[in-house]
Amino acid sequence: MELSQEHSNFIKLEEAIQLEEYFKTLISADKVSKIQEVASLRTKYLTIVMEDIFQPYNASAPVRTSECLGLTDIHVVENKNSYKPNEGISLGAQKWIQIHKYQKPNLDNTRHCISGLKEKGYRIVATSPHTLENSYELDTLPLDKPSAILFGSEEKGLSSYSMEEADVFLKLPMYGFTESYNISVTVAIVLSHLVFRLRKEIPNWALTEEEQVHIRNSYYKKCLHNGNLVESDLLQRIRSEATRVQ
Repeated sequence: MELSQEHSNFIKLEEAIQLEEYFKTLISADKVSKIQEVASLRTKYLTIVMEDIFQPYNASAPVRTSECLGLTDIHVVENKNSYKPNEGISLGAQKWIQIHKYQKPNLDNTRHCISGLKEKGYRIVATSPHTLENSYELDTLPLDKPSAILFGSEEKGLSSYSMEEADVFLKLPMYGFTESYNISVTVAIVLSHLVFRLRKEIPNWALTEEEQVHIRNSYYKKCLHNGNLVESDLLQRIRSEATRVQ
């Protein structure tokens, strides 16, 4: 299943290819090679949603974990708590992963987030320490369609709305007296296991060729001090030339 391509709404593939060729002349060959390698290993098939996380460590570590394991983006819901990651913990990972924030006042941001993910074709998977109807474990969770894994706040877990709207539930194995893992640990356990399964079991886990072009360009821009300005100027020249030829 191919997910929506946000970049292509603004920049056509032909334009993106021309942009990439120019960007590659502005940065080192080693950086170009690393960007190409990372883009080829990125996936939109899995994403995570963090709802009302407020402790800096718990807000930061999942960003680093998600980026290290190849996710392209994550979703952050702010109904009651502000999301404030600590850069010393995330170690700049937020530079390389897109963080979608849902933080409008007087709006049910959880509803907005979940409905948008469903429209994009994601299965909504709520994490829970309890065995519920339609619960799965890490080895048995269906991966036949893209999945968004929901993680709740440190104090109360996921909201009732998230639980009601979940398509399935994910229960992590625990063998001690403590009821739940720290959320940063939970994210690491879930993603490391599911990403490993994904790459073994699902043939279309990677980004499409078009998506890879767009994401490579976003990384090239981040390597340049004035990347957005360079892109804007070059796009203007490309489009002016196309208009002149027509």
